[in-house]
Amino acid sequence: MRKRATAIIDVLLAFAFVHIAYRSLKQFTGLGRWEGAVGLNSTPGLVMILFTVSVLLLRRRSFEVYGLTLKRWRYNLNVGLLWVVLVVVLAGLGLMLTRVHFDPAHPHNDMAGRLAGAVFCLITTILLVWMFKRQRTFLDRIPLPLGLLLMIALLSVPVVVAAYFHGPLLKALLTVGWLFLGAGFGEEAFFRGYIQSRIDEAFGRPFRFLGLDFGLGLGVSSLLFGFLHALNTVDYFHGHFDFAWWYGVQSCFTGLFYGCLRQETGSIIAGGVTHGLTDVLAGVPYRF
Repeated sequence: MRKRATAIIDVLLAFAFVHIAYRSLKQFTGLGRWEGAVGLNSTPGLVMILFTVSVLLLRRRSFEVYGLTLKRWRYNLNVGLLWVVLVVVLAGLGLMLTRVHFDPAHPHNDMAGRLAGAVFCLITTILLVWMFKRQRTFLDRIPLPLGLLLMIALLSVPVVVAAYFHGPLLKALLTVGWLFLGAGFGEEAFFRGYIQSRIDEAFGRPFRFLGLDFGLGLGVSSLLFGFLHALNTVDYFHGHFDFAWWYGVQSCFTGLFYGCLRQETGSIIAGGVTHGLTDVLAGVPYRF
C-alpha cells in the first residue's frame, strides 16, 4: 500500500513541478517571452524531457522500463507512421461525412468539436488495440529508407504550404520542430514514459482488453494529460482561472490512444512519431 501511495504522490508532484516550471520559464524569462512573441511553444516539451531523463538518472531507474528505449526502433517508427496516416485519413473522412462544426476562432472551448474529437479518439483507440496484433508482420517488412522518406515528407508539409502562400519559412521550420520534438516526444516522454510507467510499476497491469494488458497507469496518465490541456487557458500568475474543460476531455481520450501505443510497443517512439506528426499536420490549416 505504501509503495502505491508513494507512486501516486510522485506523479502528482512531478506533474505540478513540471507545469509550474515551464509556466515560470515562459512568464519570467527572455526565452519564454520571445517564444510567446513569435508564436512558438517549445519550453513545455523541453522541460518534460529534461525532468524525465533527470529523474531516471538520479534514481537509477531503467530507461527501457520507462519506455525510453531504442529497442526495435525501426519497427516502432513504422508503427507511428502507419497510425499517423490512418488517423489523418480517418479524421478527414469523418469531417467529410459528418456535420460537426469546428470553431477555429475558439478551439479550446468548442464543445461540439471537442466532443466529436473525443469520440473519434475512443473509436481510433479501440481500432488500434484490435488491429495491433494483425499489423506486426507487415510493418516488419517495410524498408527503413521508405519509412524515413515518408516521415520527412510529412514533416515538410507545413514548409511547402508556407512557401506556397508566401509565409515565413523560418517560422514554419521552427513550428515543425517544436510540435514534433517538444509537443510530440516531450509529452510522450513525460506522460507515457514517466507517469504511466511509474504507476504501472507500483500497481501492475492486471487488466486485459482485446489482448492488451494494461494497468492504472494508462488511466492516470490520460487524466493528467487531459488536465494539462485544460490548463492551457489558465494563468495563475495573473489570477485567470478559465479552464478549457472540453479541450481537456478530448485530450484525455487522445492520451488513451497514445498510452495504448506505448503499452503495445514498450516504447514511446511510436507514440512520439504519431503524436508529433499529427500535431504538425493538424496545425497547418490554423496557421495558413
